Amino acid sequence: MKTGIELIAERQSKLLVSGGRLGDIGRMILRAEMLVEFSSITSKTDEAIRLLAESGARIAAEIDILNNLKQE
Repeated sequence: MKTGIELIAERQSKLLVSGGRLGDIGRMILRAEMLVEFSSITSKTDEAIRLLAESGARIAAEIDILNNLKQE
């Protein structure tokens, strides 16, 4: 089983992030939270993990964008 950071890194390598996506990240995290809280079905848990990994990748990409702006 991959660790959280491995899943985030894998997803980040596949993701192109543009500005204005922070609302999407929040919705993905809320969806994952609901899946975990209200379902014990394995497929729903897998979906929650996927959503959290993608959210983490998007957050990491947004941080990279901000860090690059600070260096300019």
